[in-house]
Amino acid sequence: MPRSQTLLFAVLAAVAVALVSFAGGLLAGGLNDGETDRLARPGSIAEGEGSEVIADALEQIRSTAVDPPTEQALVRGALRGIVKVLKKSDDPYALFYSPQGYRNFQELTTGKFSGIGVWVRPRSGRLEVVSVLPQTPARRAGLERGDVITRIDELPVSGMSPDEAVARIKGREGTSVDLTVDRGSDTFSYTIPRASIDLPNLKAGLTPERFGYVRLFGFARHAGEQLRAQVRRFVEAGAKGMILDLRDNGGGLFSEGVDVASVFIENGEVVVYREKDSGDVVYEAEGDAFQDVPLVVLVNSGSASASEIVAGALQDRGRAIIVGTRTYGKGSVQEIVPLLDSSALKLTTATYLTPSGHDINGSGIEPDVVVDASASIQRSRAVEILNG
Repeated sequence: MPRSQTLLFAVLAAVAVALVSFAGGLLAGGLNDGETDRLARPGSIAEGEGSEVIADALEQIRSTAVDPPTEQALVRGALRGIVKVLKKSDDPYALFYSPQGYRNFQELTTGKFSGIGVWVRPRSGRLEVVSVLPQTPARRAGLERGDVITRIDELPVSGMSPDEAVARIKGREGTSVDLTVDRGSDTFSYTIPRASIDLPNLKAGLTPERFGYVRLFGFARHAGEQLRAQVRRFVEAGAKGMILDLRDNGGGLFSEGVDVASVFIENGEVVVYREKDSGDVVYEAEGDAFQDVPLVVLVNSGSASASEIVAGALQDRGRAIIVGTRTYGKGSVQEIVPLLDSSALKLTTATYLTPSGHDINGSGIEPDVVVDASASIQRSRAVEILNG
């Protein structure tokens, strides 16, 4: 069963740091007395012996290194190395969060932080802007989705972990940050003031045709509750139908994805949660839904994770018409595991399937009506469909 902080998409990642190597020292200085036996037993590490080997390595560093790093630096370096191996083997979404990075993550799930107002993800040693939140310093400065941040306050992003890069972009309200950004073949420089960001889950309004329109930005806490309240207001105002806009929505809390789908599905399956060595857990709609409100859902390649849970459930159940372009294709579930020193690991703990058994990992969700055009044209097409 997923925990309350299970995430389906992350905007932060960790750059792995190599473990300390002793090979050069051994080759240069030879073996000390007593080391022959230690090196004379090559072989694989048996199941359950890994922690003993790591403890042994730490003890050797403490006792023999001329100027050893701090215990904290060694342990966190080891964790980053472990995550690097994990990412290369079977968990590309595995991350190590430093204490600061973990605090950043917690802020995002509560919806309040101080910064400039962008979602970012790592890309080839740089940071790609996934989306720019409305009415934020980043939007007013002119940052755009797809921009790649290469320098922060004149320092190259390639020399930072994503945790450090995000921490440098964020900061105290009233200060500013200098960003160098690549946009296609052009490079731009921005000085952007930081502000207190109240991360919205949604914005809403009635279209001229009297359809309710909700742009859902993320799946932070209370997203489902806020959407339900907004749809109720639309219904009471006499709205003839609904447009749910999930474009560029990278996901969030798993539980909120189920809650959002439950706003429109009265009962039955929403998503199937499949753990590695356990049986499937079926999550069902919780009832009290606006089952009869005509619904169109807008998606694009930036719609991921929790957005795909919602779109997939509504499509499979025949509850909505999906319009736009193929979604991102992330069908795995990550769980945040806090560690003793206030750092944390993000590990993939499960995959999910749509109610019909569709595994969207790597393939995404194909819209019912493909509209590969501007956002305004996609929205206009949604209105046409609702008008019948």
